[in-house]
Amino acid sequence: MFESPKDRLRNIDHSAAKGAEHLSNIDRSAASAARSAAQNTKLLKGIAFTSGASMVFNGIAAANTARMARSQEQQLALQQEQHALQQAIAEQTARHEFSMWRQTPEGAAFVDWQRRAAVLIPFLRNRERVWNTVWADAIRRAQGEIPPDERQRFTAHPARLRQNGFKIASLVSFVLSGLFAVTLLLQILNGAISESREQAASYDQLTYAECLEILDDPDNFIMSEADCESVNPNPTGPIVERAVSLALFAGLGVAFLVMRRTRQRAAKADPTVENEAAARTARWGFDPLRTHGAWYAWHESQGFAGYADRIEHMVRSGPAQRPQPSQLIPLRVPTPWEPSPGLPAEVNNVLASFHEENESFSP
Repeated sequence: MFESPKDRLRNIDHSAAKGAEHLSNIDRSAASAARSAAQNTKLLKGIAFTSGASMVFNGIAAANTARMARSQEQQLALQQEQHALQQAIAEQTARHEFSMWRQTPEGAAFVDWQRRAAVLIPFLRNRERVWNTVWADAIRRAQGEIPPDERQRFTAHPARLRQNGFKIASLVSFVLSGLFAVTLLLQILNGAISESREQAASYDQLTYAECLEILDDPDNFIMSEADCESVNPNPTGPIVERAVSLALFAGLGVAFLVMRRTRQRAAKADPTVENEAAARTARWGFDPLRTHGAWYAWHESQGFAGYADRIEHMVRSGPAQRPQPSQLIPLRVPTPWEPSPGLPAEVNNVLASFHEENESFSP
């Protein structure tokens, strides 16, 4: 078709308008993309700032924690140092006060008493050790002179009185008999239940009575006694076995119990052990098999129980408590027991040496 110049110009204007519109759309898209990029950049900056701030905050928190830990350690060290300093000051003050107090008549009396007590305490403790040692030696020597069969009778006497073997055997027997009694009762109940079920069974099932009738038939060649026992609702074999076991263990339990009581009465009625103990006491003045050390003090003075311990306590606490002269424990050496013919020779020798030492203290 032929196109006039006017139409061509009109088409050119139309195409130019469309191109301009397209360029405008491109500009708008570019502006929108630029805005989106700016927003994304802003968001990324915010995220980076937040992450950086979080790292900074964590670092600050860690630094604060470390600082607090160091501060607590410093405070604890300071408190310990202050406590040690206060304790040193208190000890120094106490020593100073004691040095001032010892110049008084009361303090001088305590210092003199303390000096003499420091000598008396080890002296008394040494006597206690010597006394216990000599008695242990005397008991050991006397035990070596006792015949072995006599020592054996004395050692075995408590076991003869208890008779634990027969006691355990009787208990085991009674427990086993009780178990067999329970199983026997269960077997009887089971048989009764099976018999009732057999009576309620249908007619086409072979019962124990019918099996016995077939077994009694002279022409029987099919059934046997074992077949009949397999359908027996109340078999007598296991029941008899359990009843026999029950009676056996019950009888054993009673027998062991009777034997235990008999042995115990015999051990109590046997005077051999007591007579030998009386003979040992008459020979040595004590029973070496029943005595395990000195059972009384080395002195006959009264009121000396824990005497050395009380003196030592006052020696240690006196500088702080500063007792008056009337409060000081009198320092004395207890009077030893006199040697006796009924005591072992070693004990008498030690008592004699104690008396000689006491006499050397007299003015």
